[in-house]
Amino acid sequence: MAEKQVQSRYAPDLMAGQVALVTGSGSGMGRATALEMASCGARLALFARREEPLRETAEMIRAMGGEAFVVPGDTRDEKSVESAMLKIKDHYGRLDVLVNNAGGQYIAAARDITNKGFEAVIRNNLIGSWQMTRAAADHFMFENGGSIVFVTAISTRTALTGFAHTVAARAGVTGLMKTLAAEWGEYRIRLNCVAPGTIKTEALGRYPISPEKWHELNRSVLNRMGAAEDVAGTIIFLASRLGSFITGEDVYVDGGETLHMGHDARDMIHRDMFQERQRGDGKNE
Repeated sequence: MAEKQVQSRYAPDLMAGQVALVTGSGSGMGRATALEMASCGARLALFARREEPLRETAEMIRAMGGEAFVVPGDTRDEKSVESAMLKIKDHYGRLDVLVNNAGGQYIAAARDITNKGFEAVIRNNLIGSWQMTRAAADHFMFENGGSIVFVTAISTRTALTGFAHTVAARAGVTGLMKTLAAEWGEYRIRLNCVAPGTIKTEALGRYPISPEKWHELNRSVLNRMGAAEDVAGTIIFLASRLGSFITGEDVYVDGGETLHMGHDARDMIHRDMFQERQRGDGKNE
């Protein structure tokens, strides 16, 4: 495999001495987060259902001179989560950061989602995140403090037709995060959410939408799709000492997509008005 050299935007010792567990770290935003955390000096525990992609991420980290421990498992399975925490305790003896990045969904109109399908997405995104969070706190953080970051989506603030199940799940994660932040502050545990917008990763290929259509659908005011590294940088800021006085927050990494929550006047009237900078003087009211 070709080595991927990561040029961190942060100091190489920012997370020195810390151990970070990243779920879903075999690809996409999870892999990008693990790589940049390693470049900041963290030791990584890599968690996902498929072992081979985790091993690829581990090889990339080791090629950078970092340390990685592969822990295959399933966030939806309580016994699997418990086993992973015991392995991390045995291997590293500590856990300072948890990134709940694993999740997934499928596209379907709400009227076509079965109860079984709805429950599966809730388990994958909300219950899985809860089980990882509770286990990390029980085994490590209630005693020593720590930082937990949940990766959600901007759909917790807006609507996303075709994804009623995952919108419900992600909104649940956000509510869970805020409540735990209030309850667990006394244990020096900080919890925050990062909500990505349209991010260009291999995950986009799972949907029947062409790359051209994704660009057309993207509503970032910065006129580009986000990169996995954009999300990773925000996660590291919140997880590290740079965010030591931040807890209970929901940070949107969307290039301004949610600025278009309402109608865009440029979609309703002649766009030349904006290009020619005509003054709105109320004459057309």
